[in-house]
Amino acid sequence: MSNVDLINAALILVIFIYLSLAALIYFRGKDRKVSYSYITVISAVIFWTLGMILYRSASAENSLFLCRILYVFATFTASSFFIFSFIFPRGKLPSWWNIIIATLSNLFIIALVLLPNVIIKYVNIRIGQEKEIIWGPWYFIYVIYIAGFFSAGLLNLFRKYLKEKEAVVKIQLKYVYWGYFLGSNLAMATNLLMVWWGDFRLNWAGQILSAFMVAFTVYAIVAHRLMDIKLVARRSTVYLASLLTVFLPAIAVLYIIDNFFPDFLISASLILLVGAVSAFPSARNYFYRLANKYFFTSLYDSGQVISSLTDKLRSTLEPYKIYYFIADALKGAFHSKAVGILTFNEKSDDYLVQYNDGFNLDGQKKFPNDRPLQAKFAKQNKVLVVEEIKKEMVGDSAVTVEMLKGLGVEILAPLNVKDKTIGLIALGAKESRDMYNDEDLRVLETVGAQAAISIENALLYEETKNFTITLKQEVEKATAELRAANEELKKLDQAKSDFISIASHQLRTPLSSIKGFVSMMLEGTYGEAQGQLRQKLEDVYDSNERLIKLVDALLDLSHMEGGKMEFNFTKVNFSEMLASVVEELKVQAEKKKLNFEFAKPKESYFVRADEQKLRQVVLNLIDNAIKYTEKGEVEVWLGRTDGFVEFSVKDTGLGMTQAEIANLFQKFVRGPNAPRLHAEGAGIGLYVAKLLMEAHKGQVRAESEGEGKGSTFFVKLPAWV
Repeated sequence: MSNVDLINAALILVIFIYLSLAALIYFRGKDRKVSYSYITVISAVIFWTLGMILYRSASAENSLFLCRILYVFATFTASSFFIFSFIFPRGKLPSWWNIIIATLSNLFIIALVLLPNVIIKYVNIRIGQEKEIIWGPWYFIYVIYIAGFFSAGLLNLFRKYLKEKEAVVKIQLKYVYWGYFLGSNLAMATNLLMVWWGDFRLNWAGQILSAFMVAFTVYAIVAHRLMDIKLVARRSTVYLASLLTVFLPAIAVLYIIDNFFPDFLISASLILLVGAVSAFPSARNYFYRLANKYFFTSLYDSGQVISSLTDKLRSTLEPYKIYYFIADALKGAFHSKAVGILTFNEKSDDYLVQYNDGFNLDGQKKFPNDRPLQAKFAKQNKVLVVEEIKKEMVGDSAVTVEMLKGLGVEILAPLNVKDKTIGLIALGAKESRDMYNDEDLRVLETVGAQAAISIENALLYEETKNFTITLKQEVEKATAELRAANEELKKLDQAKSDFISIASHQLRTPLSSIKGFVSMMLEGTYGEAQGQLRQKLEDVYDSNERLIKLVDALLDLSHMEGGKMEFNFTKVNFSEMLASVVEELKVQAEKKKLNFEFAKPKESYFVRADEQKLRQVVLNLIDNAIKYTEKGEVEVWLGRTDGFVEFSVKDTGLGMTQAEIANLFQKFVRGPNAPRLHAEGAGIGLYVAKLLMEAHKGQVRAESEGEGKGSTFFVKLPAWV
């Protein structure tokens, strides 16, 4: 045989496929024991295949030695599969007795292979044909060993399949079983039995036929969440298909040229290499389109899905548009057959269908709440996979799960804002009948968090709007003869502002009481609070502080837009005021382990300002810088330039694009990445800061070099003359 031929090229390709699968499982496999055990099986097959390449390429002097090495490598495929059959799929290790049997049997059969004239006598070199192996009298023991251990392993998997209760794991067992059943039996037929009868034409085929194991395993990964490496496996499959499509024809052409036109081999190789590299991107894009069109493989970019949906959700406060945007994003990413969105009514303790695309509900709009399921999943912010919980549910919850199955619901994702359940997202089966993998569930969790806030804001907006409409009707009834159309709109707008102001005032008293009592509890007035209790009290205190700031911002906004904001302009020492703000926020920065720098100027800078309002703006800007910086530093600066006193705060946080900066100081606007670090913001702090600085005849602005490169905010006021 020649050192390199088409069969050896195919065997090299098999090794590459197995190495890719092993790397995939090593880096992305979920259960370490199962992953390492499976990699051991793959490694045995790789060495067995490598042994065949070396044996087929060996010279006459080395053929017998490499033949024995080949058959030594083959022994590990059987013993490693036998051990794997105990570990898969739950990660349970086999007993020491089984390990000892497998190890001693393997060592015994290796010894027989290496002994002269026992398993293998010698190798005949045949020109133009596969080498012929002359078997020793004990070859039948080798056959019994290989067949016995593979049969025992398959029997183990079959028993586990019969006993398994969880549907997903049962399907995984089925595909792995059939992959090994076909791969091992076909390989034994060509590499054990045919060669025993003296037919060596296919003595290399077992290594290639073992690819059935890869095919069935990859299908179990892609369709049924085996080891939860679905998305990577799919992308790898697309790349592998692209490589095969491009390079296999090139190898075949080279084989023909090598045999019939050897003088042109080098130039043809260069031309084919350039052509294959050029054709690969087109082949890859074709297989991506093919996968998404016919197999619904959901090769989506989760970051892009979330970012695009966030932009759309920020663009509207209309509930139905929000429902449509959520459903459209999920159907586009997952190729789900059906999507439904329900809102939870706490008073009536039921869920109301707000959006349905694909579920056959027979006109049913309301569904009663199942409190045990809600407590176990929705309240814990966990995604519910119907197929995975049906066996563990009892009583009314079992009835609910059966109802969900009857409706075709496979996934329920909670919509929570803090501890409050807003509703649910229901997903039907995928078009491909694939299971939802962990990446899908993570995307759902993120989408659910964003969607819940948007839906709650939209519903509150609708409630406010409906209240305004009702109020408008009452006012019109009492003063219809006195109001002109233009005055009517002004009064309604004023009524809305008054409502916000009144509601904010009503919130301040209980919030202040909560702050006072929690502070006293933390200080030990009612006894020392320790451990988890103290942590919870600190969380309550922090959340209450955020609410107080939000209420104050709403009141400021209401007063300024209504022309009722009062200012007390005096000569303010900007330097001292800024130093006190920095000192106040130092603890917050230290908690996040940020480098918080402020070089207090040597001289004092005075401005004409309302000190309380100016402090509010500065505090808000520095607080934002700390809040939206995960690591790095926050730098505060104060100086004087051209008759103005200028303050700046620079951070190494999220950063912004120029388009985002242009809209940053508008009402109810936040940066697209801000909700990822701080979901509770309302988007009014910077708008209020802008109005306050305009009232001071100053300005506030922002700069950034781009996303991920930090931001700098500036406040500029005329210096006191």
